[in-house]
Amino acid sequence: MAVLFDNLQSVSVSQAYKSTFSTHTASPSYSQPVKCPIEVNFSDEQQAQLAYFLRILKQANQQSRWIMFIGNDALIDKNLLQSAGIDLNKVLVLKNKKGLSAPRLMELALNSGNCSAVIASGDIECFTNKSIREAANNGASYAFVINREAKQNITLH
Repeated sequence: MAVLFDNLQSVSVSQAYKSTFSTHTASPSYSQPVKCPIEVNFSDEQQAQLAYFLRILKQANQQSRWIMFIGNDALIDKNLLQSAGIDLNKVLVLKNKKGLSAPRLMELALNSGNCSAVIASGDIECFTNKSIREAANNGASYAFVINREAKQNITLH
């Protein structure tokens, strides 16, 4: 299924989850099969998206690399991260953007190879370009984009 994603501009987190866990064994050392930005929606109608997102993040967290959130608007509750089994000592939050756009910061973080996942917030269309795809591939990292509009409708139980 991952090969099918090579020609897509973006995928949903549920598609990425199904691809990741159907093509991988329990070992998190493999590079990710999804090389395009992954859209995450947290609306009440799509609560499963949050569960898929957290499971992929947990897998990424098992690598000896960082999980980076670009800006506070991309960050999710630390208690939620901890309850999903994510080590907060391996989570970074980039707050000072120094005038760079979130897509550019994502590209730089992905290319560094120091992050197993990079999470930004915004319109997925802003992140669906060749440079981010190549950076995700080069860094063997997940590129998540949280749909800011849907995030505001989240209801945690």
